[in-house]
Amino acid sequence: MRNILVLLIFFIISSSLVAIETKTISIFYKNRKPSLKVLTRVDSLLAAYEENYTIKKYDIEAEDNLELIRDFDLPETHFPFAILIGKSFTANIEDRSVSFIHFPLFMHGIGRHEGNWSLEDLEKALRNNSLLNADNILIELEEEDEISTCGDE
Repeated sequence: MRNILVLLIFFIISSSLVAIETKTISIFYKNRKPSLKVLTRVDSLLAAYEENYTIKKYDIEAEDNLELIRDFDLPETHFPFAILIGKSFTANIEDRSVSFIHFPLFMHGIGRHEGNWSLEDLEKALRNNSLLNADNILIELEEEDEISTCGDE
């Protein structure tokens, strides 16, 4: 009986720790066509992970989100899209470092704020959080890209 009680307590504590460790996915987007296109595709991917993560979305241009953007060390200058898993937006996928900032690879050719990540990279990081970096790395953009309007027309 004592062993059953110990196992039951262990199970309750383990379950509680798993609940505490549930990560949040924070999505920052602009309410503009290109960013909304990315958001639609990311939402489709995240549908399979809703039980494992808390998903929060933030409009980059909303004044009340500016402090949160600073708290997460997101770019000081304009950016159209970002995804954080916990507090990380950078992961090591295979032999490269990716940052889930700016537009993903399927938006290649947009000519503005092209990032270095794909939906497949995001899915790998969601499935295996050990790929996430504790230190985030912002990719450097060309100077002309930094002042672009990001498809706002």
